[in-house]
Amino acid sequence: MKKFRYSLESVLNYKEQILERITDEYAECQLRVRRKEEEISVLRTKQYRLMQSFDDVKQKGAAIERYLVYSAMIEAAGNAIEYRKDQLAVLRREEEAKKKEVVDATVDVKKFVRLKEKKYREYQQAMQKEEEAFIEEFVQNAASRKN
Repeated sequence: MKKFRYSLESVLNYKEQILERITDEYAECQLRVRRKEEEISVLRTKQYRLMQSFDDVKQKGAAIERYLVYSAMIEAAGNAIEYRKDQLAVLRREEEAKKKEVVDATVDVKKFVRLKEKKYREYQQAMQKEEEAFIEEFVQNAASRKN
């Protein structure tokens, strides 16, 4: 009985390697998105604390220069947040594009896997028919020797 051999095994292996690479890249994209979200969160916290400090200074009273410094710092934090949000939007688009690549590569691999399974079932059926034919021939030969 000959062993099953899938003729497209090397193609399947190649497709699986591509899927693994793209999946790793997708994970990296997700990590970059999470880090950028954390950056934005830290900046928002910083901006909020600056605003609270500014409110305290306003309550107590201070020189106009101090008001201007707080105002500039709060504005700078807001600008930094907006800049990071723009970066985050770009990273999310990259993440979505990579996700689509993962889905496409997964579909591609599954096609080859299903084809391999189909070829294996055909192989099993052919081997079963071969075995049945062998048994039938054996029985006929045994019967003809008796006569």
